[in-house]
Amino acid sequence: MKTELLPRPTPVTKPAASFISPDRAAYKWWVAATVMLGAFLVVISTATVNVALPQMMTVFGMNLDEVQWVITAYMIASAVLIPTVGWLGNRLGNRNLLLFSLLIFIGGSALCGLAWSGGMLIVFRIVQGIGGGPIFPMAMVFLNEVFPLQQRGLAMGLFGLAAAFGPAVGPVIGGYLTDYLNWRFVFYMNLLPGVVCMGLVFLVIAPTREAQRRSLDLPGLITLATFLVSLLIALSQGHRQGWDSPYIQRLLVVAVVSFLTFLAIELWREEPLVELRLYGNVAFAILSVVILINAMNFWGTGFTQTILLQRAMDYTPARAGFAILPGALVMAVTTLGAGRLADLIDRRIIILFGLGLFVLSSYWFSYVTLDTPMHSIIWMIVGRYFSISFIFTPINAASLLTLPPEKARMGSGLIGIMQQGLGGTTGIAVLATFLERRTSYHAAMLEQQQVLSPLPWTDILTPAHQLLVQAGDVGGMVQVKSFGLLQRHLVQEATLTAYQDCFLLMTALCVVTMPLALFMRRRPSRVSSAATTGDDRKKPGTSAP
Repeated sequence: MKTELLPRPTPVTKPAASFISPDRAAYKWWVAATVMLGAFLVVISTATVNVALPQMMTVFGMNLDEVQWVITAYMIASAVLIPTVGWLGNRLGNRNLLLFSLLIFIGGSALCGLAWSGGMLIVFRIVQGIGGGPIFPMAMVFLNEVFPLQQRGLAMGLFGLAAAFGPAVGPVIGGYLTDYLNWRFVFYMNLLPGVVCMGLVFLVIAPTREAQRRSLDLPGLITLATFLVSLLIALSQGHRQGWDSPYIQRLLVVAVVSFLTFLAIELWREEPLVELRLYGNVAFAILSVVILINAMNFWGTGFTQTILLQRAMDYTPARAGFAILPGALVMAVTTLGAGRLADLIDRRIIILFGLGLFVLSSYWFSYVTLDTPMHSIIWMIVGRYFSISFIFTPINAASLLTLPPEKARMGSGLIGIMQQGLGGTTGIAVLATFLERRTSYHAAMLEQQQVLSPLPWTDILTPAHQLLVQAGDVGGMVQVKSFGLLQRHLVQEATLTAYQDCFLLMTALCVVTMPLALFMRRRPSRVSSAATTGDDRKKPGTSAP
């Protein structure tokens, strides 16, 4: 179906309703500050909740599988809402959609803080996820609208700043609130900034409404929700339940059937819930694949990195958080520079530079040992986070520039589901499963090596034997404890080698994506006359047809 550019409709409200005049040069910075605060709230909420999970387990008597649903429930709820921002924005208007999302997110945060049981906490996390899902893609939409074409990279740099600063300070803030106050304050901390953000949205952003209303694609919504829920549950639970378990296999079958049904419905309808025809744009489709794989790399290696520090290297949560903090702060700062650079030179060069750095830093991580000092670990993390800035920012800017202006909101929703939903969940699931299997493999190989060639292990047994004797152990107890220490050493070595394999896997996956960046256009252009003038910024108070 060919897209035609129609005359802009009459504004629903006057631009003068906003707090600052849209005609002023500072207006875009007011909008940027407003939507960045909302995006920051969503990101930091996710980072702080992870730190508070052990205390939730103690308070509500939840086991590890149960408390995992505190994360999974939020993730699924937000993922289901992200692709619907196109229809919701059409029905409510962009400003109203952001206001309602913030209101639900704040209300869900308050309810999570008041939760009286583990089950109700999970239910309230679903409410919070429903509100948080649309906030991230809508932030991209508003930045895309108010910044001119030649500053679109800078706009995505600002977006990346909000996305990166949350993981940087989230673990530190969450750890402090949990240790010195209560885990409930992890949710209460969202209330005041959330109310401030709603006030700014109401005062700064003028309300708009599209002239043509779209009908609700209910069959598409049902099949999409079924697909996402079943797939994300399978991905998040597969490594624990076993991928060959009937429960996981049934979920995967439901996901495949619902996805095929969803494709048939969306391609058949004239007004689909999700415009899959956008993937007919080759540049957008290729960038979507790169975004998906990059999200798998980022979230997967982040998960592996955190578990490696705390479980294999015995870092405390606070020490692990401070080890990650410098890298996250570097990422937060460099996203602005990378965004501005993307406006000046070929984006393909920047993306290839970022991917190359990510390959080197991930490969460097594959050499980590139990004796690696903390300052080396910090530099490894800094290298990874620094490289992400040169991937995340230009790709997000380029992806929306491949679409007509009136498709930007739908495109941002599709990008959001790649980054926050499928990419993150798939990356964590793949690496969790790969880590478990490689650990078992290396443990079996080391045990076999011990049986076939016991002499090399005397370097470990002899000092252990002497240490136990000095501690007062005698007779057969020394022998038993010595072999126990040897087995512990074997498990540590097998686990560490498995972590190294995980980083090698992500390194290879990143290398595969590098040629895809070459298919990008040097300067993606809008399908509109505004693209030729270098300023496609829509005046607030107007809307695309």
